[in-house]
Amino acid sequence: MKRIQLSDHFKCSTILLFALPSVGMQIVDSTYQVVDGYFISNYIGETAFGAENLIYPPLLIFMSLGIMFGTGASALLSKEIGKGNRERANQLMTMVIMALAAIGIVLSGAMYVLMPQISRWVGASDDMLECCIAYGHVLALFMPFQMLAMAFHPLLIAAERPKLGLAVTISSAGLNIMLDWAFLAGFGWGLGGAAFATGIACVISSIIPFVFFLKNKEGLRFTRPVSDLKALGQAAYNGVSEMVDSVAYAVVAVFFNLQLIRYFGDAGVEAYAVCEYVGGFFNAAFYGISMSIVPVVGYHLGHANKKELHHLWHKGMLLMGVLDFGITIISILFAEPIARIFVGYNQELTELSVRALRLVSLYFLMNGITIYAGSYFTGLNQGTASLLIAVAKGVVGPLLLVWMLPLLFGADALWLATPGSELIAMVMMAGCILWWWRSGEDRHLGEQAEES
Repeated sequence: MKRIQLSDHFKCSTILLFALPSVGMQIVDSTYQVVDGYFISNYIGETAFGAENLIYPPLLIFMSLGIMFGTGASALLSKEIGKGNRERANQLMTMVIMALAAIGIVLSGAMYVLMPQISRWVGASDDMLECCIAYGHVLALFMPFQMLAMAFHPLLIAAERPKLGLAVTISSAGLNIMLDWAFLAGFGWGLGGAAFATGIACVISSIIPFVFFLKNKEGLRFTRPVSDLKALGQAAYNGVSEMVDSVAYAVVAVFFNLQLIRYFGDAGVEAYAVCEYVGGFFNAAFYGISMSIVPVVGYHLGHANKKELHHLWHKGMLLMGVLDFGITIISILFAEPIARIFVGYNQELTELSVRALRLVSLYFLMNGITIYAGSYFTGLNQGTASLLIAVAKGVVGPLLLVWMLPLLFGADALWLATPGSELIAMVMMAGCILWWWRSGEDRHLGEQAEES
């Protein structure tokens, strides 16, 4: 089969085929915490399981800098490639990766030192505190590798090598599963062992792409970096919406967990973890497709192909709408067997998890559409529009509703905060689309015009 290129005409089937390796990457990536959670819950206990889900979100805030720089850079590089400036794209990519590595090293040391305070800040009880610190200390040491691994995903897509990214991700995830089993079930190393398994897997998933870009003779590759702080800032700002998606999950998870403890006790945190695992798995499909479309949109922006840009919007929205509906039905129908996988040892907790999952799953009806819209604007190098959608979806909506809904409608309404946030994001998305059309979209394109 002919390799799909950024310059190709994309139909729904083409979008899906091009995105399949990225979807696979995202799905496999989502297994890291899920696998850790499964082994921790079943081999250590529910207290350690809750602790892992308390301390992981604040760590994810800083790891997500990799997503920000990687996704923002993929749009910027693809635009340069569309203009025919391939060497400039290589120089910019090298600069971004060097800057990200330096930031990762600094943050690693800071997070390690501050881990006890961070554990208290996220609401760890005395029972959970030691577990949070043990898990967080180890992950903090591996943070630079985790950040680089996240950045390389979208860059491999921009290099038209998503299959390599999938192969690397599957290999590292398989290693993570084996090490989790060995460290927890075999050696009994506890939470630190689970964190070491994840960290070692992240080393693999960052080193292999690094070597590829170092030795690649065709397409994107490492070269002498350019010193262009404006371009570095543009890459960061353009990708900030993708970071906000991850950071928002982390920040909201902290406040969500505090509310869950207030209304349901520690069982609420554990039920929410089940919902997050399911959401992470299905969101992988949405983010895989959306991440793949960023460099495609960026390329056609640089090439000034207005017709193809419109086509990518309509076909992508159609594809996401179908997926949204199907995933919602699956999540509701299979809520009970999914909950039993993680917490089947506790009947009361299982029942709470099933009820929570069926309510939370309503957000899937809109989730793929809003994710795609944000990534489309990132590809257009319109970071403000994608940021507004991300903030409405992941920050304003959840933080507002997480406090209001249980006060107005009772504890179970807390599970509807996420679906309610998607409604707010849909309104913001509609506003951004109207702005794009009314502002005269041609002014955002390059000087070169695509002839009909």
